[in-house]
Amino acid sequence: MAINLEVPKKHRPLIEQAHQVAMNMLRPISRKYDVAEHEYPKELDMLAAMIDGLSESGASEGAGAAGVRRDAGAADDGAVRNGSNMASVTSIAEMCWGDVGLLLSMPRQGLGNSAIASVANEEQLERFRGKWASMAITEPGFGSDSAAVSTTAVLDGDEYVINGEKIFVTSGERSDCVVVWATLDKSSAARRSSRSWSRRARRG
Repeated sequence: MAINLEVPKKHRPLIEQAHQVAMNMLRPISRKYDVAEHEYPKELDMLAAMIDGLSESGASEGAGAAGVRRDAGAADDGAVRNGSNMASVTSIAEMCWGDVGLLLSMPRQGLGNSAIASVANEEQLERFRGKWASMAITEPGFGSDSAAVSTTAVLDGDEYVINGEKIFVTSGERSDCVVVWATLDKSSAARRSSRSWSRRARRG
């Protein structure tokens, strides 16, 4: 069995775009924000707006936190039709060459937005369109192992009541909303679910 490690031709322009961004926008300000670590890098606002535009226009597959829909796997003939995973991984790897910390701080491009894009229903997608979503996974004692989450989400009428403690929320100070990782069944490590956005999160 042979494994082809070559990047598909259709993804090479996106990788080149990511390289140019990393070289011309992230690397020049990297040391600046290493020193001013508590200062928000406002240069990222323009970059995030550019990526938003590319994603919405469809001009650049894999740009931004598009996520991968659960129902977007294989076609009826068994062929894989979704190449956004490969596009995202290769372009993000190139951007990390510029500066990992700055990349993770970019508005609307982090794990929270990817989670919403991947699992939200149509109403939720519309409600959170254009919002910057943080991700709250990390808890005391286990770090960011999502399988070990102890925060619970318990259904109460039409809402989920979330109970637990998070000790780190990526970009939480600046984001519009927070995706909170919680479990619906604390006794089962296999049953994990991400519920979001407030202590009482509306069902669905």
